[in-house]
Amino acid sequence: MTNSFKSKVPYLRDVYLAYLIDGAERTERYGYSIIPPEFCYGKVPGDVAQWNQRTQVEDPEHTGMSFYCKDEWFQPVLNDPKAYVDKLRPYECVIGMDCSPFDNMPAWIADHQIGLNLAMTYYFGKCGLKVIPNVRIANTPGSEESLLAYPKHVLIAIGTNGFTRELANRDIFMNQVSKVAETLEPIGIIVYGPAADDIFVTPRFMGIPIYPFKSFMQKRNSSRKKKKEGGGPDEE
Repeated sequence: MTNSFKSKVPYLRDVYLAYLIDGAERTERYGYSIIPPEFCYGKVPGDVAQWNQRTQVEDPEHTGMSFYCKDEWFQPVLNDPKAYVDKLRPYECVIGMDCSPFDNMPAWIADHQIGLNLAMTYYFGKCGLKVIPNVRIANTPGSEESLLAYPKHVLIAIGTNGFTRELANRDIFMNQVSKVAETLEPIGIIVYGPAADDIFVTPRFMGIPIYPFKSFMQKRNSSRKKKKEGGGPDEE
């Protein structure tokens, strides 16, 4: 006969990942977790990489890790953030999550994506990782309030991949970037992807420094172009 131990404390499975925002101050209506300025990294990283290309990073101590890639590629991080804290620790800094709040989403889904970005960024900062808030907004009522969750006068990041090709999208994105700049008054903006002058016209007018970093796709296209011009074989 074997003895079995039964705990008197009930086991609670945190399927909602409530621990992400444990201890956080939150905005009044939507309850977005507020990012304290002391969590934020104040330096421009030596380089910026995207999560799905992390195996190609040669110098993590001088590389900021971003999640500017397809959402399904960082879904495992969202499913179990605790398991990835130490895996992110070697990097110079971590740019906040980039769950996509597309403009054609139902408003409640877009607001949920924004809330998840903030919750993950707060959690990583609370765990001692140096974070740079990735600011994503949408044309929703909750999105307006989300800007209250970001600290003012810190270095922020914005990803532009896939947002600036069509003229209609450029206008929407330009207006969103303008609202972010006017509200947060950041000390600088890290841009992962194309940093077109018309998209960032407001922060440039405000004198906010723009720090562009080529995306993986831009680097790959540039490499292919050089190989073609040099007569070398194209990449597979």
